[in-house]
Amino acid sequence: QCMDIGEVKRHLAGRACVLGNIDCMYLLPFGSEEEVVQSVKETLAKAAPGGGYIASSSNSIHPGCKPENYVAMVDGVRKYGVYP
Repeated sequence: QCMDIGEVKRHLAGRACVLGNIDCMYLLPFGSEEEVVQSVKETLAKAAPGGGYIASSSNSIHPGCKPENYVAMVDGVRKYGVYP
C-alpha cells in the first residue's frame, strides 16, 4: 500500500494495465467485510475509469486472509466493478 493507485493509473494511462491494491497485509486478514467492500469501491473509483485495471489483492490471498473477506472482495468487485 505504498503507492496511490490513482496516481499510478494516471502515470501509466494507455501504456500499461494496473492491478491490485486491495490490502492483503492488514485489511483482508483483520478488517471487516464492510471495510473490504469500501476499499473495493474506493479502488475501483480510482483505477477502473477508462479501463486498464484488474481488481485483485495487493499481492496474494495468503493463509492469513479471512475467507469471508476474500468473498467480500470478490462480491464487491462483481457488484461495483462492471464497466458500462
